[in-house]
Amino acid sequence: MIYYAAFPAELVFEGYDHFAPRYRRLPFERGSIVVEAHTATSLRIVSLSSSDIQDYLNPQFQPGRIIDLLPNGE
Repeated sequence: MIYYAAFPAELVFEGYDHFAPRYRRLPFERGSIVVEAHTATSLRIVSLSSSDIQDYLNPQFQPGRIIDLLPNGE
């Protein structure tokens, strides 16, 4: 990889070697979604794997979407 920046590479990539996200795979009827913890009561969708093409068009499964674990923000 070639990286051009006005900053030293040590500053740009600081902490990169310690990045270890915790992903969880949540199955549903046609496939699964991969999520990561966003807060103590919410998850963020990272990716989708489904056998139904319509799931990829469904905004509920969009990567980046936040899923609240507590209903009504309790």
